[in-house]
Amino acid sequence: MQNNEELKLALLIALIAMLMMAFFVISFVMYYQKRKFEEEKKINDIEKNYNRLLLDTALNSEETERRRIAQDLHDDIGTMLSLTKLSLNQLSKLVNASDNEKQEQIMKKSQSLVEETILHVRRITRDLVPTTLERFGLLEAFEEFIDKLEEDNNLVISFHSNTAEFPRQGQKLELTLYRIMQELVNNAIKHANCSSIEISLGIENEMISLRVTDNGIGFDPEKIKENNLAGLGLLGIESRLAIVNGTVQYEKPVKGQGSSACARIPVMPMPENKPEPLHPFRREKVNA
Repeated sequence: MQNNEELKLALLIALIAMLMMAFFVISFVMYYQKRKFEEEKKINDIEKNYNRLLLDTALNSEETERRRIAQDLHDDIGTMLSLTKLSLNQLSKLVNASDNEKQEQIMKKSQSLVEETILHVRRITRDLVPTTLERFGLLEAFEEFIDKLEEDNNLVISFHSNTAEFPRQGQKLELTLYRIMQELVNNAIKHANCSSIEISLGIENEMISLRVTDNGIGFDPEKIKENNLAGLGLLGIESRLAIVNGTVQYEKPVKGQGSSACARIPVMPMPENKPEPLHPFRREKVNA
């Protein structure tokens, strides 16, 4: 009888020991998995931040290059064209005095070409560096861009905002919204065969929304991505949004009813102690 009691006690002790061992093994496995998950999350965060830094650096380099090209166009090409225009004006006086009709026609044609080239250089410069955006903000920059497009294209472009005065945001966020709007509108003009484009900009619940809708032939973004045919424009939009924690959603079009894209970005107000505005073609500050 005593042996049975001792055997039962030994079995109980062994069972308890096994349960404790199983508990420690399970606890160790759970602890190991938790640490592994935390390490993987930390590595993913590091990779995500690194990729974001690379994107940010690449886009900053792109904007810097745009500014450099605009500066060269303004300071070099623009100056040379202005001097050429002055020379042609002086030469025109001599041609007019000679009463040679053919020479006068050639002179007027040359003056017209130079004047047109100057206008093109100014337009390209404004496209490269959105000085209106830096000085006055998103609403004025959007309206200027639309006015220019309506002059050059047979398009009806409407723009509206849910606020009369859109609050100034950080420079990076404003430039991101402007470049995304440019890309979406240019894509619609080039590929959608549309006759009207609607742009809306608003703020709600600490989120900025930018929507561009057209009445063209539309496209299926999911099909494009599945076939690895996503254009550089779409990739560029996603890259810019990734830097400012934004997202973009493309709505699948109903046949014959165009397409719509909506970008959403958290509000990023401009600091109270904002720097002096930059000269459109120089990086140094200018005094008012």
